[in-house]
Amino acid sequence: MEKLFKGLEYKILKSGTKNIYSGDLEYDSRKIKPGDIFVALKGTLVDGHKYIAKALENGAVAVIVSEDVELKGDVTYFLVDDLRNRLGKIASNFYESPEKKLKIVGVTGTNGKTTTTYLIEQILGEESVARIGTVEYKIGDEIIEAPNTTPESLDIIKMSKKAVDKGLKYLVMEVSSHGLTSGRVDMLDFDVAVFTNLTPEHLDYHKDMDDYFAAKKILFDKLKNKENGVINIDDSYGEKIAKEYGGITYSLNKDADLDSKTIKEMKPTLLGKFNMYNILAAIGVGQILEIDLNLIKERVRNIKGAPGRFEAVSVGQDFRVIVDYAHTGDALENILQGVKDLGEAGKVITVFGCGGDRDKTKRPVMAEVAERYSQLVIVTSDNPRTEKAEDIIEDVIKGFKNKNYIIEIDRKEAIKKAVLKAEKDDIILIAGKGHETYQILGNTKIHFDDREIAIEAIKELKEVK
Repeated sequence: MEKLFKGLEYKILKSGTKNIYSGDLEYDSRKIKPGDIFVALKGTLVDGHKYIAKALENGAVAVIVSEDVELKGDVTYFLVDDLRNRLGKIASNFYESPEKKLKIVGVTGTNGKTTTTYLIEQILGEESVARIGTVEYKIGDEIIEAPNTTPESLDIIKMSKKAVDKGLKYLVMEVSSHGLTSGRVDMLDFDVAVFTNLTPEHLDYHKDMDDYFAAKKILFDKLKNKENGVINIDDSYGEKIAKEYGGITYSLNKDADLDSKTIKEMKPTLLGKFNMYNILAAIGVGQILEIDLNLIKERVRNIKGAPGRFEAVSVGQDFRVIVDYAHTGDALENILQGVKDLGEAGKVITVFGCGGDRDKTKRPVMAEVAERYSQLVIVTSDNPRTEKAEDIIEDVIKGFKNKNYIIEIDRKEAIKKAVLKAEKDDIILIAGKGHETYQILGNTKIHFDDREIAIEAIKELKEVK
């Protein structure tokens, strides 16, 4: 058993007769195949200990638990305290440390993580990069649906093994505050860490901004070389990290290692000030990982953004439609500033809602921002989850000072109303869901894609005209 629990404390509750190294590790009893080891992981919603019988029925030859259980079947039972935080190390032992064979880049912050990972992937060369984040998990030519921004530690190790088996060199991943505090990346040592910014978000999970910041800083404590950070010093929290750890700094407003002069030299085609920050971060990663400067320049000039991030929707209409994931006040302001920078002569129409069962403090803030930059705001539902959409909207509209908004709870109808009200050279921003292809109503997911709805509405408008 030394291989499985190397460096960890454990107890054998019962010894079975079957070989425990013939299959895989799984924490989902439904995925267990004959020969697998079942990890009875205890989460906030699901307790894996309740599914041991199902795992045994499916052929598990061993079970790892974090509490005493009834010892059924001719299988081995291991007891490991604080199993969630130790699962990554167990997985690394089991799969022979594939993560150590990759250069690992972690990107943390409130806004810009997803786009920055896409840009880093392009700077490093897409053919050599595995990417993990909010939109998807991409391992070579394999795309895996992303249930969490930062996956469970076991899944990270499995994807690392796939990446190594496919001959990939880098793992670029978004690292959320949840992922950092719940032990999902405890087994990783990072080669580069990126800090984008910190604004109020997840304060339903973190008690305050200091707690949120402390969670983000964990990533920099996990650097192999503490000076291999790439840090936005236009953000006050970024300034603190740079002073404490050093590293490559980037800024559009201050003296930094990478700045507005770098952007002028590199000549990217992406639009928006927020994207300039993301590009500087990606360039910094390329420098630390010793990518040739001429190659970085070439790749920056051809760089593309991430799906659902300032993504244009066009079927030949005479006004712009932009879809973006912005779901905080700061993110929405960045995107609307980017819209303003386009210099169009028409009006700005913003469609947005706020997610249910999430931080309520940002709702009126988003209204205030939308109103400031838009001639018309359409407030609608986002992912209401188990809250009533009407109650969420009541929280949102507290942030409006004027009456340049309308309420349309049905998101599909809200997008259609925006399209109907648009005139030549107007810009419609549909914010909050971006790449998502679903809406969560109660505990049910239904298919819903802002981009599809916008295209449908534009085509309907053309038929009417």
